[in-house]
Amino acid sequence: MQRPIDQCGMKRLGENYVKVLWMSKRAGSVALLLTLLLAICIAPVLAQEEPASKDLKAFYQKNCTVCHGPDGSAVSVEGKKLRGRNFTDPKWQRDTGDEEMVKVILNGIFFGWVMPGFKDILTADEAQRMVADLIRTSKKGQMIAPDVGMPGGK
Repeated sequence: MQRPIDQCGMKRLGENYVKVLWMSKRAGSVALLLTLLLAICIAPVLAQEEPASKDLKAFYQKNCTVCHGPDGSAVSVEGKKLRGRNFTDPKWQRDTGDEEMVKVILNGIFFGWVMPGFKDILTADEAQRMVADLIRTSKKGQMIAPDVGMPGGK
């Protein structure tokens, strides 16, 4: 003997299935919409080009020449008065490590009272490049940062 089919139960099961199917399609549509919205919002941020690296010679001229001089020797009246470090001194070059110079450039000396820090302007990589390209190669009498306002940069 066969059991009679419960028409009401099948009907309820069918309605629930349709609701679940409709809700899952709706959730998929919402997820797709959110994904597209996120992609639209993030795309401009990802598309931004890396900012051009700073002209470290111009930075040096603007921020460092007052104390250290245009050649790094700190022999000017102002450099001596402010006790700027002489970058051209071979003993100082030999005894001072790159990491120490980078730290001073970024953090300054004595809470910024003796020398301001530039961590809000320069990245650690830029400070490292400044040490390697400008400070380590400085020679007395050879300008680190030629005056851009003067013809020929001299």
